Amino acid sequence: MPPEEIEARSREMAREAVGVRWRGEEAELAASILYASGDPGLAGDLRFSGDPVTAARAALDRGCALLADVGMVAAGIRLPAERRVGVAVQLAATGGGTTRAAAGIKAGWDGYGAGGVAVIGNAPTALLAVLDLAESCGAPACVIATCPGFSIATDAKEALFSSGLPYVAVAGTRGGSGLAAAAANYLLGPWRAR
Repeated sequence: MPPEEIEARSREMAREAVGVRWRGEEAELAASILYASGDPGLAGDLRFSGDPVTAARAALDRGCALLADVGMVAAGIRLPAERRVGVAVQLAATGGGTTRAAAGIKAGWDGYGAGGVAVIGNAPTALLAVLDLAESCGAPACVIATCPGFSIATDAKEALFSSGLPYVAVAGTRGGSGLAAAAANYLLGPWRAR
């Protein structure tokens, strides 16, 4: 089977797994995340709020940046020309009592996170830093939260769900960098087509 046919067939299966839970752009975003995960069962854990596609794309249209928690997330983002992504762990050498990802989110907030798109695919502590900064220093346009983990990931995502911020998230302990990158790539799609 040719590669294009394999991809088309797989993407159609992801759309079918999404079913009628979402419509339009959100359905396509959900299908992109499911395609990246290879797990149709993940559909039950996807959460969207605050019209995240519109919110993120409006910020990106204004030239706002993306702020990723770790290099693995940034490596998976297919960044169109003239788009910026900051990588939190590269912005802070030491955490000073917290994780490098959380410290880097704080270090990069003004240049990348405030008003932009926060892409958290690995470190729940980075998501908590995003939530703290959203309250004290200016909110991001949208948060992508697919950070996995057994100790604080669920609590961090629950805090996001009650924050009032627009978000794309995988609830519970599941997630990963590839899912965050898939969501970001879907949101950046219109700029790659230009």
